[in-house]
Amino acid sequence: MVSFKNYKNELYTDKIHLAEFITKNGIKNIYDAVSQCTRCGYCLLSCPTYIIENKETLSPRGRNQTVRMLIEGKYKNVNATRNIIDTCLLCSACTNICYGSVATADIVLEARREENGFGNSIFYKSIITLRRNRKLLDIIMKMLYFLHRIKLSKLASALGLFDFLGYPSLSIAIKKLIKPPSKFLHEELKYLINPKPQKINWIYFATCGTDYLFPDVGKSSISVLKKIYGDGIFANNECCGLISYNYGSLKDAKELALKNIEIYEKIKKENPDAFIVGDCSSCIAFMKSYPQMFLDDELNYKRAIDFSNKVKDIIEVVKPEHLSDINSEKIRELKVTIHHSCKAYNDQGLKDEEEKVLKPILKENLIELNESNMCCGGAGAYSFTKPELSNKVLYRKMSNIAKTQSDITLVSSTSCLIQMNYGSKTMYKTKVMHYIEFIDKILK
Repeated sequence: MVSFKNYKNELYTDKIHLAEFITKNGIKNIYDAVSQCTRCGYCLLSCPTYIIENKETLSPRGRNQTVRMLIEGKYKNVNATRNIIDTCLLCSACTNICYGSVATADIVLEARREENGFGNSIFYKSIITLRRNRKLLDIIMKMLYFLHRIKLSKLASALGLFDFLGYPSLSIAIKKLIKPPSKFLHEELKYLINPKPQKINWIYFATCGTDYLFPDVGKSSISVLKKIYGDGIFANNECCGLISYNYGSLKDAKELALKNIEIYEKIKKENPDAFIVGDCSSCIAFMKSYPQMFLDDELNYKRAIDFSNKVKDIIEVVKPEHLSDINSEKIRELKVTIHHSCKAYNDQGLKDEEEKVLKPILKENLIELNESNMCCGGAGAYSFTKPELSNKVLYRKMSNIAKTQSDITLVSSTSCLIQMNYGSKTMYKTKVMHYIEFIDKILK
């Protein structure tokens, strides 16, 4: 194979990028990676934006070609290609089906880093600043939730205040905001920070979405883990860094990753066999990819490998044999379907874990969902920044769910919970639950 290691990269202007990726075909720089796309088109019908819009530029093939032209200098201005680059959901469905396993999501994200304003928005700066001060973040979040409870946020949206301030995406976010929790998860789990069991078998990692939006998901995870694996500990961790990686800076993402690695290493000293577990598939997939950020740092690369090898998604630690004793009355007559969250199915390769557990129990009441692994359009902040296209993707998902006539739809990512709860309110009524909440409900 021709090597492009010395090829002049006209896209990159400074050190805000990953120099190389860890792909299914080995370690590649961006030009090596994008050049593996042969433009065969096999990816087209796996891509939600291509299926919805039927435009070549909004396909994986079109995006890879665009980034290649930027690298070669044939396209001079990355900002002129924003509609092509920014509309990618980063769902990795194309990579999952591609014979060459072209890492389109990684390639697209590196192009985004060159766009004007990337990582410099007031919201990202505010989030990363607050995330470094949990007490202040808690106060701000509770204040915002209070304003939401008294309908002030809806009034501001109705009056067009967010549009006037230049942040129309906030108006969309208000509509999709679920009922605010009375307590955050880390407040509920203080008793698990320094437990004194003889042996710790698991280390629970609270992702931001679970912590601040869906604490009941986290409580269900803890309940199930205790029933199946015995004693464990709450890591009292930092943000995994995915927000920084996708919307901010690699520097911030690396800092957060190293803090979490350090937290794990301290717990590991006395509990070397304990595994790390979390319940947002997007964050867990990112934690499993930590080594990619440290390819140029031998010491921290080894630490990241050690960390990522211990990371588990909650959906992969529940096995069929664990559900030998269930509350069958709670599931009688219930029709259930499963939406496979992108980062579980495509990035982690967890394709049928939920079915293996639930099929023996639910039998014919587990209804197969057409296009179950197609993105719901949530995709992190995508549903707020690209609401029109996001809703088109969501409509296709909810239409497929409607055909199942299911009472309950199970997901494994907090972004999917937000997006599909909105779909349940506006398109087709179904109870959207995290998979682990359902397991907790039926497990004795």
